[in-house]
Amino acid sequence: MTGLIALLCAPWVLALPAEPRTVSCWAVFWLTCLGVAVFASVLGNACWNRASRALPLSLSGQMIVFETLFALLYTFAWQQRWPTILECMAIVCLLAGVVLCVRAHRA
Repeated sequence: MTGLIALLCAPWVLALPAEPRTVSCWAVFWLTCLGVAVFASVLGNACWNRASRALPLSLSGQMIVFETLFALLYTFAWQQRWPTILECMAIVCLLAGVVLCVRAHRA
């Protein structure tokens, strides 16, 4: 889907009045789209399918928490900052919920 979205966005981006885009700028754009498409979509989907078949339903639902945690990680990296105390507490609560669920399934 990421590759399709990039193809759909390209004409709109080309229509915007902006400074001329170099070949290297477009190469970075297309390589980024390709990397996201391959690693996030294909590889991520394959890992999710494997994990959801191997885990009980109640535990596989907990794995969605990691999507949220990685989204937070990317946001903090993009904003070039560390999480606040309140954000750290929320992250700890999310992880604690997953750990408690895993412990409940150990028995």
